[in-house]
Amino acid sequence: MYRQEEFVDRLNTSKSFADIFSLVEDAVMCKYKVRRAVMLGLTDLGAQGNYMVGAFHPVGSELIVLNKTPLRRIKEVKPEYYNAYLFHILLHEYLHSLGVLDENTVGYLTVEICRELLGGDHPATQMGAKGISHFFPFITYPTPEIDASDVQIEIVKNFRQQTTTYYC
Repeated sequence: MYRQEEFVDRLNTSKSFADIFSLVEDAVMCKYKVRRAVMLGLTDLGAQGNYMVGAFHPVGSELIVLNKTPLRRIKEVKPEYYNAYLFHILLHEYLHSLGVLDENTVGYLTVEICRELLGGDHPATQMGAKGISHFFPFITYPTPEIDASDVQIEIVKNFRQQTTTYYC
């Protein structure tokens, strides 16, 4: 398994969705020895009332969809947490794509993986432990069900799955 310092450094220096998702894949492969090809989509879901959807995975699909609104807000207001947020949210949705549908279980696994790879004090770990709204009070959970058929999704180009061998 990676050393925490190495993994944190890789996350901090990531420059793209693909870089961060590569870390998500590495984390899950090293911990659970599973992998699944996914596509990444972006959409602008905005905010509805007192809640905001950060991302979602339409069950039965190969798609993870990120909401552009929180990405934009975090980049503007707290850019130092942008990569940690992306790692946390992509890991959460990737676990759903692997068939773990229960929110409590996915939340627990997300925190467990983050704690092991990034440390207990890392923002990505704390986002899972304390909730996203602790870091971003302008982004809150939970959310109602989303009907992906009503959403215009832009597929991220050049988002390719990692093709190298994992080392754990």
